[in-house]
Amino acid sequence: MAFILAIALMAADHYGHLAGSLRSVLLTAINPIEQVASFPKRLYQRATTDFTNINALQLENKQLKTELLLIKAKLQQFSNLEVEYQRLEALLGTTGRITSQSLKIANITFYSNNPLSQYLTLDKGSLDGVSAPQTVIDSNGIMGQIIHTAPGSSRVLLITDPDHQIPVRIQRTAQRGILRGTGHDTTQLRFIPKNSGIKEGDILESSGLGGVFPKGYPVAVITKIEDLGDSPYLEVTAMPIAQLYQSHKVLIVSEKETNKPTDTQTADAGDSNAN
Repeated sequence: MAFILAIALMAADHYGHLAGSLRSVLLTAINPIEQVASFPKRLYQRATTDFTNINALQLENKQLKTELLLIKAKLQQFSNLEVEYQRLEALLGTTGRITSQSLKIANITFYSNNPLSQYLTLDKGSLDGVSAPQTVIDSNGIMGQIIHTAPGSSRVLLITDPDHQIPVRIQRTAQRGILRGTGHDTTQLRFIPKNSGIKEGDILESSGLGGVFPKGYPVAVITKIEDLGDSPYLEVTAMPIAQLYQSHKVLIVSEKETNKPTDTQTADAGDSNAN
């Protein structure tokens, strides 16, 4: 009985090895078939993954382009702010010459370059304390004077307007004259005698005569001098120093109000005089 059992075990082991070997052979033979059968599935998964990645990259690319556009827009704003800062810095740099004057910053809202009427409009008016005939300057020199005001705006007659005149003097020689607008973006210096020694390139500044314009501000530079023959005076052409049609911000200059004595101070002074 034991002998039969041993033979049965040996037979089972032998056939078990055969089955294992057969299984290995079958698996080896089937593996290529499984690979081929699973290829479409793997190809689909890979394609799906690739398309997903492409979509993600496209979306990210769009987001980056949008962010880049916003950054560029902000940089433009920063550049504009930097330019505005430089303009204000240059404009306020003129205040070093101002001693007895007060000033207000205003924006230019309109230009008129008509030969018959050359003026500009500001966004400050009577409600802001602006009144005629206050002087208007930019960072380079005198532009003109206030001629009309409204509650929220004012009109400036430019020095190139044919109706505008300003007392000036030649900075180099102190020779005085009247600078008048021509209506064509230039000015003419009047009443300059032939023996004045005036030269092209001489700077004209406000003389302060008449009490309208503050003294010592640049107005124009002489560009042309002509001898008219029998006339005792020269015909002198000068170009404004101020940037009449390029400036965006200006200063409105006016004389500071002096403090008037109060009634109490007047009474005290009267009592003192009486004593």
